[in-house]
Amino acid sequence: MAVSAGTAIAHAPPNIAPMSSSQAPNPETQHATMDFLFAPSPAVAGCLQHGMVKALPGGGYVLPAGMHPLILVILRGEIRVCRPGGTQPMARISLCGGTRESLRAWAAPGTRILTLAVKPGQLRRIVDFPALTIMDSWADFDDFLTGQERGEAARCQARLAETDDTAGQVQAVMALLSMLHQGRAGGKADIVLPPDGFSLPPEALAARFGLSLRQFERRFRASYGQSLRSLRQQLRCSQLMRFVAGRPSGAGTWADVAARFGYCDQSHLIHDVLRFTGYTPGQLAAGVASDDPAFWPYRVAPHHMTHLFGPSGY
Repeated sequence: MAVSAGTAIAHAPPNIAPMSSSQAPNPETQHATMDFLFAPSPAVAGCLQHGMVKALPGGGYVLPAGMHPLILVILRGEIRVCRPGGTQPMARISLCGGTRESLRAWAAPGTRILTLAVKPGQLRRIVDFPALTIMDSWADFDDFLTGQERGEAARCQARLAETDDTAGQVQAVMALLSMLHQGRAGGKADIVLPPDGFSLPPEALAARFGLSLRQFERRFRASYGQSLRSLRQQLRCSQLMRFVAGRPSGAGTWADVAARFGYCDQSHLIHDVLRFTGYTPGQLAAGVASDDPAFWPYRVAPHHMTHLFGPSGY
């Protein structure tokens, strides 16, 4: 999703040099209220995208559907997710699956989070479960750990609770994830499509991986949490949402935009955007352009989106 280059999120606070893959925030200079991105530690750089530390505006908001599993750490405050019949609080550290629809949530004023998206096919290198296990859901991170690992997670959570130093909190989370990965580093990742893979027919992809079509489809669902056809639809809408959120003047009518992104008509475009974001294209564009804090998930610069979620976006 795109906004102007003036978004508050940056690779680091102004007085800290942009972090390389081997750097963490400087505890001496890190501002506790600043939003920033950080690179994962080298030990888990092959499994995780860049992380983000962000202060959330209090109140309700709608989270867009996401294609990737996500590790969510509540550094301070509370988040509740809307469910039929009420709301459900999220754990201090949660593993969130990819989602195929938007999700309504609420954050307490002053809530601050850390997020790390898992790269495609790499979830098994952090926990012993494929992406399909947690698709369209979320759970306490402890639910995916062994007894000894839960002890390490408890120590991590204790450190998160005892300090407001963001750099120390980031380091505690990265130490936990590095430990989890170390025990699984030798395991095989699930299927990961090459850059040109999403445009190929499933039969060609199955042949490329040396699998039958049925084997490929089963392993693809385990790796990505949904079918190739479904993921292609979501990928197209993710790319569309980037455009809609930062829609330039002179972009034409919504019918023109629909044609540009391969939709058969404008109503098909509206249906997909509404499903994956909870808003119509017009509502999304207007909300991002306004100062409405509920649209914070879309106020991320395009190059930061690539660091956070890879080239596919949300």
